Formats: sequence, C-alpha cells, structure tokens
Amino acid sequence: MKVAHGIRTVVAVVGLSLVGASNQAHAQEQIDGPTALIITYHARPGARASFRKVMQSEGIGQLEKWKNEGIFAAYNALFTTYAADNTPDMFLVLRFKHFTDLGRWQKIEEAYPGGLTEKAQTTAVAETSGTADVVGEGSGAVTTKDSQFFVLEYDVTVDMPKYVSYVRGYVAPQFEGWMKAGVLSSYSCYVNQNPAGAPWSSFIVLEYKDLKSLAAREIVKNKTRAELAVTNPAWKKWSDDKSAIRKEKAAIPALSLN
Repeated sequence: MKVAHGIRTVVAVVGLSLVGASNQAHAQEQIDGPTALIITYHARPGARASFRKVMQSEGIGQLEKWKNEGIFAAYNALFTTYAADNTPDMFLVLRFKHFTDLGRWQKIEEAYPGGLTEKAQTTAVAETSGTADVVGEGSGAVTTKDSQFFVLEYDVTVDMPKYVSYVRGYVAPQFEGWMKAGVLSSYSCYVNQNPAGAPWSSFIVLEYKDLKSLAAREIVKNKTRAELAVTNPAWKKWSDDKSAIRKEKAAIPALSLN
C-alpha cells in the first residue's frame, strides 16, 4: 500500500487474520508476539489546520522513512473528521511484528516525542499512548481516497480472555457481514495490554468504503444482526450478554492521512 494499505500487508506477514487469530487467545500469549502502539494527539490552540498540513507533508514522509527502515511493520495515521475539544485530533496506529521491536521506537521517542517531527511539535502534542494486542481483523477492499474511518473506544468490564472470546464470537461476525454487504472495507480490533487507568480497554478501527456506505451503517448493522440472530446461536447468546461485557466511550469519525 501506500501507507494505509500497510496495515493489511502486515496481516499476511504475521498471520493475524481473523482465521489465524482464532487459534490463539490473543497476541500477548505469544512470547514476543505482534504488538500495536496506539497514540493520540491534540493540536495546540488554534493549530489544528497547521498540524494537519504538517502531518500530511513531512509527518507522513518521516513515518514512511521509519517504516522503510523496519522500525515498524505498518502504520496508519487517522485525522479526526470534525474538530472538537473533547476528542483527539489524530490517531496513529503503529504495528510491530514483535513486542521487542518497540525498543527501536523507544529510541525514536527520545528525539521525536510521539513520533512528531520538530515542526509538528510546535503544532500538537502526543496526548495518550498504549500498547495493544490485535485480537481480530479482516479486509475486503483496498483503502481509497473515499474511505471513511470510524474509531471506537470501549471500557471492558469482564476479564480480557472473555472479552477476546466476545470479539471473535459477536463483534467479528458482524463486521464480516458488513464487508459481505459491501459497505465495510476493513476492520481491526485491539485490546490494551495495560488497561488499568488507560483511556480505553478496547480500540476498534472500522473502514467504510465511502460516505454513502457510512450513511448506510445503521441499516446494514440492523439487517446483519437480524440475520445472525437466526443463523448463529453462539452470536445470539453473546448478543444477549453484551451490555455486561463492555461500555462504549467514544465513536469518532476520521480520515486517513496516508
């Protein structure tokens, strides 16, 4: 891919497709397994437009350089669609083949806090960061200039192994249905490796094909749920229990800078 497609490229490299993931509880069970680092950023007052402009040019250029040097396997920079004080201005998802690969990124952080270039640091600050396991993902179409992203953040109210089972038994079948319906291009589901006190326990990135597909999300969601309730007894059981498993904190639209 240009950068956006690298998220899907790493799926083949590290075997973290939904099918491969179903054979493991989550990546953290592997010694030195695949890891994601998710960073949020907030623009300095009055600098949101400047931050976006810097990231679209030298920011993405620097991330591409680090990817080509093997610092990380893939990345996606998502700039929030609408300005709001109570939401981040940008999300950066970095994907590493091994947890120990974070060592090279830690060196990067010494000179580039949050991966921001010197110019970008004058327009924004890294607000939160967290390492995460990939517990489910899928891709049915490539990213285009029309792609619309949705970032979902949750607090998890059960032990993580149960939540991972919930993602695979309830969440992923729905997303697969949305891809089959032709509105969703890809999805990635992450769980925080250190959820205590973190801003999110579960982090999900949905990629819709375009605005028309995004507009149809509720209709497609309801249709898919109705079908699964009839055809998938395991999904139906998870559906009945879902309110006791997680609490939604945020649903944030975004666009890829890649």
